[in-house]
Amino acid sequence: MSAMSPRKNLIVAIATVLVAFAAINLHYLFIRSGADIRSADDARSRDDTALRLAPTPVSELLAGAIQVQRAHEPQLLALPAVTAVGVSLSPAGLPQIKVFVDPALPLPGLPGQLGAFPVLVRQAGPFMAGPPAAAAPATEGGPAPTGRFDRPVPIGVSTGHTRSTAGTIGAVVTDGTRRYALSNWHVFVPAGDAKPGDSLLQPGPVDGGSSPDDVIGTLAAFEPVILSPTASNRIDAAIALTDQVVPRTPPGGYGSPRTVALEAKPGMGVQKYGRTTRLTTGTVEAVNASVNVVYGSAGSSMARFTGQIMVCCNFSQGGDSGSLIVARDRDRGGDPGPNDRKPVALLFAGDGRLTIGNPIALVLDAFGVAIAGEEETGS
Repeated sequence: MSAMSPRKNLIVAIATVLVAFAAINLHYLFIRSGADIRSADDARSRDDTALRLAPTPVSELLAGAIQVQRAHEPQLLALPAVTAVGVSLSPAGLPQIKVFVDPALPLPGLPGQLGAFPVLVRQAGPFMAGPPAAAAPATEGGPAPTGRFDRPVPIGVSTGHTRSTAGTIGAVVTDGTRRYALSNWHVFVPAGDAKPGDSLLQPGPVDGGSSPDDVIGTLAAFEPVILSPTASNRIDAAIALTDQVVPRTPPGGYGSPRTVALEAKPGMGVQKYGRTTRLTTGTVEAVNASVNVVYGSAGSSMARFTGQIMVCCNFSQGGDSGSLIVARDRDRGGDPGPNDRKPVALLFAGDGRLTIGNPIALVLDAFGVAIAGEEETGS
């Protein structure tokens, strides 16, 4: 047999490397239809070791985990105890599929891994878009966000429809001509019963607001939430036409949001200012979460949301609904980084420990608006 030419040797070498690279990636990213039932700790240890060997960026691994999550979540969410499914990162910084379960309900055995990714089970829920809680006392002074503010009012304070209780004005948004106050559908459209032009108040009725003295604007548009456990809601949001809100929080808050949105990533630091708990900070627990959310004070209806952001821990309570979640980007000296205060999500539900938010890009796209904030006002 004659020897190959240098050119042929080079081609064979390149092809060998490419085949090996493809095989490694297929091995770790291929979505298997079945799942072995095994110890979650064993699966997590084995898969963390395997994924460290895969020459694949974390962003691509996250995308692979999301694909696996989507393929299996219908079966997972069909289990009565499962309240949410999302994608997070392990302490080693590798993707894992997180299944949240109601501790009050019996749970059958769950797989220790799905595809190439470990499954981590955590107790959480039920998640509720519920009535406001009593407001927290001030820790650093400043006016109570439940009170009536001189016009124009800041963001992060009490608001509501004349027939609702109270939620939070999350942000000022603009379509380039008009300005609107952004909050939740369940804050501005109580029980789904409201129409454009209805009066909206600051503060909300439970905090003493009434018409006509406390009218802050009129309902302009909203995205109805489909109350069904098989729905695929993406946002719980509404906007009110007004020129009586300024895009900054009261003293003691984070200030003005930036105008450019930021995509949430697991482990990202965030903050919010809301009607009930004022300024709080937290960490993105999971992304692309599918969550069952209970509506109504008696828990009479359930709505499923997909593509949501989950924030930990003790970040919000009832009445903070509508708050704008923004990035908290600080260096070791406490100075703000380039992403600080960039909008991330619109808060709408929680269970006391975990908070659920709509990705803010989905909200802005739905209404054709942009955040009014620091770059626009110069404040």
